[in-house]
Order: sequence, then structure tokens, then C-alpha cells
Amino acid sequence: MTARYARAFALMGYQYPWYYMIIADGAILTTAAIATGQRVVEHPSGWEWVILFAAFGVAAAPHIACLFITKRGLFTPALVIASVVSVILFWQIPTYADAATLLLVLALTSDAAVSTWKQSSFNTILTVGVLIYGIAIGAVEQGWLIAAMLCFGVAVGRLLQMQLALLVRERQARAARLQLDRVTLATEVHDVIAHSLSIVLLNVTGARRALQEDNDTADAVAALLDAEQQGRAAMADIRQTIELLRADTEPTSPTPGLSDLHELVSSFRRAGQDIRFRYSNPGTTPTTATELATFRIVQESLTNASKHAPGVPVDLEVGPDSAGSLQIIVRNKVTPETRRRPGGSGLGGMRSRTEHLGGRFQAAHTDDTWEVNAVLPYSARTKADTDLASTVVPGDR
Repeated sequence: MTARYARAFALMGYQYPWYYMIIADGAILTTAAIATGQRVVEHPSGWEWVILFAAFGVAAAPHIACLFITKRGLFTPALVIASVVSVILFWQIPTYADAATLLLVLALTSDAAVSTWKQSSFNTILTVGVLIYGIAIGAVEQGWLIAAMLCFGVAVGRLLQMQLALLVRERQARAARLQLDRVTLATEVHDVIAHSLSIVLLNVTGARRALQEDNDTADAVAALLDAEQQGRAAMADIRQTIELLRADTEPTSPTPGLSDLHELVSSFRRAGQDIRFRYSNPGTTPTTATELATFRIVQESLTNASKHAPGVPVDLEVGPDSAGSLQIIVRNKVTPETRRRPGGSGLGGMRSRTEHLGGRFQAAHTDDTWEVNAVLPYSARTKADTDLASTVVPGDR
């Protein structure tokens, strides 16, 4: 039963709890039963019994049928029409303090909670017209009170819709925030692991060559020690990143920034990568977010270069551009095979970081050179505050 009610709401496009429909159905069926009982105690004649059974059956039909509806949009118009027909049938057997008129209020309230403004307005006009007809034939007492109840019912139904819409938006925002947290965590972990593994592999390769080709134990031990240090540093960075993303607390250690670029470049150089690094002091202190993004972009770019073009010299420039923004340029030669090689999500992560701060990002091949060019503002602007575009050549390296 509950599953059928939930399916009925789903077909109507609403996410109300299933017991909302049970309450509405119970109220309408109870009111129809009371209206029928009021007339039964007055001992109706033969044809009046037919009218009573018909009136109650018409009032109950939509609520029974909704359990078996398989098409969207059938329940709402059927509810109001059935209630109107049922009330008119009940009015054919007048009684004192008739409860049948309340069916109009209940039906209109239920309709307003699951229909559009246009549908609700039409049904309101129809119901008010039927009420005026009941007043005219003397079947309705205190018609002004019933009219006020109709207006109140429409307001309640619309408020329920607004509340549901707010709840749905809140759930969507929560899901979007959760997805953003997952992407942020994945990006941070990717950057840390990719960089550290690249350095470790370069050092291990250097150690192997030192032992295999030159039988140089000292160089091999130095390379392995550097690989060990990079591995430990990577584990510490991962723990810090995960703890930072788990809780709304400040990091226990400072996030990497511009002052850490020299050590980052040195770690690649110690692993055997030839890097020509030019750094110009920007003069203006960037935000922490800009410094972190700069560090991660340089880190990912050097990692890509060491992975896809090992041993090839890399040109790295970090400093202010002519417009006063912080610019990052990384260039290295690539072979045709490297250009055709598929890749992962590194470029996507760099582009996301840049766009989130309101900057520009471009990565492309020029002849036999791969260039990453990122421009970041010193004062970060979120992506919602800017309409700057980003150009990325398909196929992450």
C-alpha cells in the first residue's frame, strides 16, 4: 500500500511522504461517509439510495484508482471533478449541517498541493462556481465560511508545494556540495600522489642505472634516500589533505605556496630532471588559494613532463605578467608519440583550479613543444563571479 502511494506521488512528479496521501484520502473518505450517514438516518426512499451510493462511490473512486494509476496527470483533474460531481449528487438529498460541502474544501486543498498555478486556478474557479450554485439552491449554509475555507485550502496546498520545492533544492545543494568535496579530495590526492610517485620512480630509475651501468653505490643510495623522503612526505601530505577535507578546521601545517616552488623544483632536479626555473617576485602577496593553485599547477606540469618526456629539459617561468596577474608557463619538447598518447585527469584538475579562482588556462602543442599557460589573479574570484573562458586541447597527456 505504501509503495503504491509513493509511486502515485512519483508519477505526479512530487516527493511528498506517502502518508500525506493517506491523510488526504482518509479525510475525504471520512467526510463522504459522514455525508452519507447524515442522509441514511433520515430514511431515504428507493431512488435516493441509488444517489447516495453513487455519490459515495464517485467521491471514493479517484482515491482507489490512484493506487493503480500508471500514467502521470490523471489523478489531479479526476479528484476535483469527482468531488464536484459527488457534492452535487449529495445535494439532491438535502440535510441539516451538511458535511458534503467540505468535500470541495478537501479536494481543492489536495489539488493545490500537486498541481500547477494554472491548473489550481481553473479548479478554484470551478469549485467556487459549484459553491455559488449550492448557495443558490439553498443546499449550502454559511456559504461565506465555506468560501473562506476554500481560499485557505488553496493557500495551504501552495505552501506545501513551496516547502517541498525548498526541500528538494536543499537536497540538491547538499548532493552538489558532496560531489564537490569528492572532486576536491580526488584532485588533491591526485596531485600529491602523481608528483610523489614521479619523483620516486625517477630516483629508483637513477639508482638502478647507477648500480647496473656504473656500479656506483653512493649515487644509488642517495637516489634511494631521496625516494624514501619523497614517499614519507607524500604520506604526510595525503594525511593532511584528508584531515583538512574531513573537518571544518584550519590545517595544522601551512599549505604549499610560492615559497615552496624552489624546493619542488629541486626535488625534480635531484631525481634527474633538467629544469630551467625563472621566478620573479610578484611584489604583491597573493591569496592562499592562489598560492596553492600555483604550486599544484607547477607540480602537475612538472609531473607530466617527467612522465611523458623524461630527460627532456623543461622551462618553467612563474611571475607577474604585463597585466599584473600571476602567470605560470611550463614548456618542454615532445615527440609525435607523446602527442598521441592518451592520459588522465591532470589537465582537467589544473583547469578547474584556474577557473575556480577566475583565471585563464591554456594547454596546447605548438610545433614540437608542449606549453601550459595559466594566469591567476592575486585576489581570487570564484567562477560564479567571472565569465573568463578556458581552452584545453582534448586528450590529457
